[in-house]
Amino acid sequence: MRRLALSILSATLLSVSLAGCEKEAAQTPAAQSSAGQSAAGDAYPKSDEGANALLKALPKDPALARRLKPTTEDYKALFVGDAAAKAEQFYAANVWNGDVKVEVEAAQTEMQLFHATSEEIRSWPIAVQANFPGGYQQVGPHLQPGFTWYRWRYTRPGENSGMAYDGLVHVNGHWVWTPKPWKALES
Repeated sequence: MRRLALSILSATLLSVSLAGCEKEAAQTPAAQSSAGQSAAGDAYPKSDEGANALLKALPKDPALARRLKPTTEDYKALFVGDAAAKAEQFYAANVWNGDVKVEVEAAQTEMQLFHATSEEIRSWPIAVQANFPGGYQQVGPHLQPGFTWYRWRYTRPGENSGMAYDGLVHVNGHWVWTPKPWKALES
């Protein structure tokens, strides 16, 4: 009986402590990005390995997708000229205005990751054509140089098709998600 009481007391104290830490972290400015959302870049470094880890965590953590929302500064860094404002308006109206999530079937336990630099997307070589939707060829001239763009898909073991996504890029020290950027510039 005494052990049960001590276990309950320990669990209560732990949950109170954790709740206090969460509240403090939420109020700490360093835990917030300039747009008010928590940046996903802290836990996932700027590398293929960081992108891979982030994308494997994404379907399991719905809140992670919301933390990939670009800021105004991010759009300006990624897109040339007025394409930045156009992209920001499009994503605000069509992507970041609701519940953003990555949907994956339970059987899709593998992930394939592809990447190309802004410069490669602009020049549109065969390797990029094979791994990126054709819309990237249209958006290529509107991309700022110096960034690596990622496309990925979740598949069943041994298959090459599945739930495909694109538009992950590391900018201004954190990861952001701008899916199908050519649609943003069509509007």
